[in-house]
Amino acid sequence: MRKRQVLFFILLAAPIVGFALRRPLLLTAFPLALVGAWWAASPVSYPRWIVHGLVRAIPLALVESLALWWISR
Repeated sequence: MRKRQVLFFILLAAPIVGFALRRPLLLTAFPLALVGAWWAASPVSYPRWIVHGLVRAIPLALVESLALWWISR
């Protein structure tokens, strides 16, 4: 389960790091990435957890990116 959480945390933390290069204050959004990674890493068997987690994590990453973009304008 931890490996899944790390994988999805990296996916969700990438937009935060990208936007934090312009505004370091946006690094405070890391708890959002932690909660999103915990939520996306559901306890499902092997072949399904990848698809199930990506279905949850990718829309969250897009919404997170839009919110960070709007804040950093």
